[in-house]
Amino acid sequence: SSPHTPAVRDSYTLDDTVVVGGRRSEETFRTDRSVSVVDRQNLFDDAPRTTPAALRESTGVFVQETNYGAGSPIVRGMIGPQLLILVDGVRFNNAVYRTGPLQYLNLIDPLSLDRIEVLRGPGSVLYGSDAMGGVIEAFPTAPKDFRDSTGLPATGRALFRYSSADQGLVGSGLANAGAGGSSVLGGVTYKAFEDVSAGRGGGEQPYSGYDNLSATASVAQRFHRWDVKLAYLFSRIPEAGRTDTLFTKKSLQLYDNDDHLVWGRVNVDLLPLNTRAGYTFSWQDFFERKDSIQLDDDFLTRLKTTRDDVTDRTMGHDLHLATHLFKDRLQVQYGLMWYRDWVGSQRRVRDSEESPWKAVPDQSYPEGSTYDNYGGFLLAQGDLVRTAGGHVIRVGGGYRLHAMAGHAPAQSPALPAVNFSHTGNVFQASAQYLFRDALNTAVTFSQGFRAPNLQEAVQLGDTGKFFHVPNDDLAPESSNTLEWLTRVKVGRLTAAGTLYVSFLEDLIKREKSTWQGQSQVDGKDVWRNVNGVDGLLWGAEGSLFADLGHGVSLRGNLAYTWGEEYVPDAPNEPLSRIPPLFGTAFVRYATGGRGWTGFAETGVRAATRQDRLSREDQDDARIPEGGTPGWWTWDLRIGVETDYHFRVSLVAENLLDKLYKYHGSGIYAAGLNVLLTVEAFL
Repeated sequence: SSPHTPAVRDSYTLDDTVVVGGRRSEETFRTDRSVSVVDRQNLFDDAPRTTPAALRESTGVFVQETNYGAGSPIVRGMIGPQLLILVDGVRFNNAVYRTGPLQYLNLIDPLSLDRIEVLRGPGSVLYGSDAMGGVIEAFPTAPKDFRDSTGLPATGRALFRYSSADQGLVGSGLANAGAGGSSVLGGVTYKAFEDVSAGRGGGEQPYSGYDNLSATASVAQRFHRWDVKLAYLFSRIPEAGRTDTLFTKKSLQLYDNDDHLVWGRVNVDLLPLNTRAGYTFSWQDFFERKDSIQLDDDFLTRLKTTRDDVTDRTMGHDLHLATHLFKDRLQVQYGLMWYRDWVGSQRRVRDSEESPWKAVPDQSYPEGSTYDNYGGFLLAQGDLVRTAGGHVIRVGGGYRLHAMAGHAPAQSPALPAVNFSHTGNVFQASAQYLFRDALNTAVTFSQGFRAPNLQEAVQLGDTGKFFHVPNDDLAPESSNTLEWLTRVKVGRLTAAGTLYVSFLEDLIKREKSTWQGQSQVDGKDVWRNVNGVDGLLWGAEGSLFADLGHGVSLRGNLAYTWGEEYVPDAPNEPLSRIPPLFGTAFVRYATGGRGWTGFAETGVRAATRQDRLSREDQDDARIPEGGTPGWWTWDLRIGVETDYHFRVSLVAENLLDKLYKYHGSGIYAAGLNVLLTVEAFL
């Protein structure tokens, strides 16, 4: 059978390998961190529209959607810049990521990926700032190593997909060719979605349609002891509409995003030193345009538009080394990193669609704004006990020294230059007991942090909801997390569970302020960011996989998070955007015959009601008054693959056409949605 054969998938049995948890390849079952994997088979079978949607069934990942062209995972109560996104080890986060939900993970095309890995819990010792609540790492399809190949030195695939709820059309192609240790890969995907229809009674949701063009390319050269790779990722999403205040305030936002990411990597094996070293250089060119539009009573005629253009160009350097000592009983990782952002912006307004654009003097980010993010780390993990009977006692510890510095030139006599910097430390420690491939239990203490970025400290002007003013007296957010995980295999049953508690300090929140002595500008309240919240998060996550034999398997997961903010001299209140209890349950049947294989699976995704709301949640137009109702939805998936390099799948989402949305989302999920995917491959 081909490598695409639908069958029992390793990402559910924890038998595959994972990188993100320890920054090295290790068996998922044996790692001491809470991790999950979405592999290429998942990405075909589930037919996710976006990369955020591909994470909906991962344990402990709740996906909020402000608009249809977005998608912001929530991991253990953390969202947006509190989660670090990596692309093949390169930081995707930049200095202008907004506080709260973000759409930027949708700039990574799931059809360009081999797999997605999620680390739940802090990863700041290994990865630095933003890895406060977790790390999401996307691995683009890598050029194939043709050195041991026979036959045609090329592979490729062409895919077409149709979805009924949004009249969506997706076309994607990828080709890979090479000889010996040399290979080259290129691919392109185009998506076009009309306005999406919600479940029963919801109707068509205006301004929700969007297009997406993305491309990937890479070149690799492999030698005996070293290899080199140059890769490129591009995505463009124009005019993705946000409508959560459309009917209450006749306000519409349209977002354009372009992103170019180039990175090159050299890896070399230093055999006399038992060390593998890698250096990565990256360059990211990020552009965002936001049109904040005031509409007339017909919700079509544009009265006034404020246009904000932001560019962020990021250069990155990352040096990583791994040394193995004492016959692999001790593994030491260490390295250095430095990323610099150059940021600029332009603001213009016009009073109608026929009016000319007029420049606004005060900009969100003055030209010449910069942001530096740098540090070094050391992480060691060793086996204190390793017996012939399969008993292992493993301990680990790590440390990172990290610093950041932000600068924005003065843009008016009323606003001086903004300069801020911070230096800090984070630690990690773990103790683990392993027994063969049957039991893994570990206790981990990990610290996470997120340095304030330029958006929070420097941004000046109308954000659409309020008028934001700078504050250069911001400190990093931080978390201290204690976690206990256990994984068990008994026969064909695999189960995993995690309990965790996180103590939060100096969370960044907004408070009312003034601008040039006024509490409002153009009728909108003036706010600024401050370090104003300490709090607590605790929760539990569990997953189960059972191979019942004869091609039948069961899987499911469940996650719960409780978050509260400490309020001096008053009762504590909930933290914002905390997901309710949520999970999935699916049954799968895999079969095959001469020349073909196939599968069928069905199951539910569900979430309970969330009515524990912070004051910010209560004022959020995306959250219904009194909280978000609970929901469940039923899905069905069928797929067939032949030995003639062809496969087809049919997915029916929300079979009962229920009206529902994930907590905090500004748009309802699709109603009954039938997706047909056809793929041919070599």
